[in-house]
Amino acid sequence: MTTRLFLLGLPGSGKTAVGRAVAEMLGWRFMDTDDIIEERTGVSIERLFAEAGEDGFRGAEAEALLDAARAGRVVIATGGGVVVRSGNRALMRDAGWRVTLAVSPDVALARLGATTPGDPPGARPRTRPLLVGDNPLARLEAIRAARQAFYAEADATVPTDGLAVMEVAGRVVAELVVRGELPGPADARVTRVRGGPYNGYDAVVEWGGMARIGERLAGLGLPPRTHIVADARVAALYGAGVIANLAAAGFEAAMFVVAAGEVSKSRDSLAAIEDWLITCRAERREAVVALGGGMVGDLAGFAAATYLRGVPFIQVPTTLLAQVDASIGGKVGINHPLGKNLLGAFHPPRMVLADPAVLVTLARRMRIEGWAEVVKHGVALDARYFADLERDVEHLRAFSPDHVTAAIAGSVRIKGGVVGDDERESDDGRRLLLNYGHTIGHALEATAGYGTWAHGEAVAIGMAAAARIGQALGVTPPDVVARQDALLEALGLPMRCPDVPARALMRAALWDKKVRGGRVRWVLISRLGEARVVENVPDDVVRSALLEIGAYGDAGE
Repeated sequence: MTTRLFLLGLPGSGKTAVGRAVAEMLGWRFMDTDDIIEERTGVSIERLFAEAGEDGFRGAEAEALLDAARAGRVVIATGGGVVVRSGNRALMRDAGWRVTLAVSPDVALARLGATTPGDPPGARPRTRPLLVGDNPLARLEAIRAARQAFYAEADATVPTDGLAVMEVAGRVVAELVVRGELPGPADARVTRVRGGPYNGYDAVVEWGGMARIGERLAGLGLPPRTHIVADARVAALYGAGVIANLAAAGFEAAMFVVAAGEVSKSRDSLAAIEDWLITCRAERREAVVALGGGMVGDLAGFAAATYLRGVPFIQVPTTLLAQVDASIGGKVGINHPLGKNLLGAFHPPRMVLADPAVLVTLARRMRIEGWAEVVKHGVALDARYFADLERDVEHLRAFSPDHVTAAIAGSVRIKGGVVGDDERESDDGRRLLLNYGHTIGHALEATAGYGTWAHGEAVAIGMAAAARIGQALGVTPPDVVARQDALLEALGLPMRCPDVPARALMRAALWDKKVRGGRVRWVLISRLGEARVVENVPDDVVRSALLEIGAYGDAGE
């Protein structure tokens, strides 16, 4: 594992802008060797180059690189020519991990005419001394030809043409993740989930586990061909690395890519995956690997359940929501226009491999929404776990690897125990309690339109509604409502649903799978860590709770 990341590449490859973005993702320090040089010498790069010549500048650059390499947990944007000196290359090779940002000379030249994100207002683009003069494009092409072999020595190369800064930054971090280079807890935490056709399965929470996916699958004794389903975003970040890791373990992997987002959790996408498996002549013992969030896991799992009446299925969840909830328990399926998850099956995986390090590449909103299911496990099923979340909330917000990994493993343990006792979600089984917050959550998703609210956001709002229903009925103590609200708010989750009609939410709730005899059965909290199912809740109590969390009533209500 590394604590120093060196960004290499031509002038205009985006090292400074990408470096700042990568540092923010990782929570590391950012340093730029050009800034260090100017601070040490008190003059601009252009003036130093003019007064000391290229040799003098390279000497100052080497000293700046050495200074930066003494720091830990740092992203270092280097000068384009830092690779010219063999000593610099050796230092970077030994001190950390190197990524070359590849760029076409014409694209680089266009970028050099603009300031970089993070520059102060009114800043002028920095002049590159070696490009001054006639035909800078030819100069840049010559520089690339002279340095290309040095750039190729890097541990990874990430293309930048046509990509936004955050896209490039995500790919840089993904390279670290898929190779197991991000520092974090070393131990794997394994929950054995009972049930299913394989006499149970392991749910593995392992920081850096993505780098060991080939080893994990080999341990299951699966045939060498595997069939990966991923969404477009995850495939761009992790697809090539996962295929390489599988190949190193003797697997031949093919990948099917679906569009990102809940829109792909449909009959059309299911049919497309099944057609692909048939075209591949996938055999009954060959595994389908779901690489992505809950949508991909549900969709690929349903395809695995239906193809040849069931083939092995591996969950590799890449969102917090999927790692703590959707990947555990064997429920797979797709949406129907009238409701979420109305079509599906029970098809337990052979293994779940959750690598918390992949969450670093998530957008902030996607990372935050997953905390809803984590809080749900605590408030509905485990008071001690809930108290741990309250105690560690600042570490979780800061995305501390140790605390995040422990929280995910705790959620997996809780859910794994519940689904092992009630594999197929019987009418009165304990697994129903996992639906706390989901009655209104699912109704909100359907009413507002899938994708308007992230699933975790909808569940958080549903928990806020359920807590108020419970309090109105005298079931949920007021202090539990207050503690739940405080933790949801501290983790950045919403608890209100403005601009949604209460009547539509109540109508959509009738599609909830807990409905019996046309009446919704509500999962409510009786005390912290304990939930129960309550029937015959008056409509006016439900409507009042929905109005309290921001829904609006019809005229005259």
